[in-house]
Amino acid sequence: MKYARQASVPEWYGSDESKLYESATSGSSPSNEWYGFDDRADAIAYIGLAFGSQSFLDDFCPHTDGEIYAYDQFTPESVANAFAQDEYILVEQSEPANLAEMIWAESSF
Repeated sequence: MKYARQASVPEWYGSDESKLYESATSGSSPSNEWYGFDDRADAIAYIGLAFGSQSFLDDFCPHTDGEIYAYDQFTPESVANAFAQDEYILVEQSEPANLAEMIWAESSF
């Protein structure tokens, strides 16, 4: 995993087609954030450990399958009645959360 917080694109960003790259940017802000991950598993592992802003926690939740989902991917009944996150039930044909959306939720923008 690579990370940079700087105004411009870091040299390593987008340099390897086999990697995943995401960013949260606003013009040439020094608070722009640039991420490079080996693969989705690397991204989820990092996000699961490092992300904890209220914006992120309001929108996303880890699941026992090792993925992170937006709350709308769980049945409303399970979210309302669960005592713990591991009791949340995914809706049919649920999709894991989009990396860009999770990164934007955690960003300072």
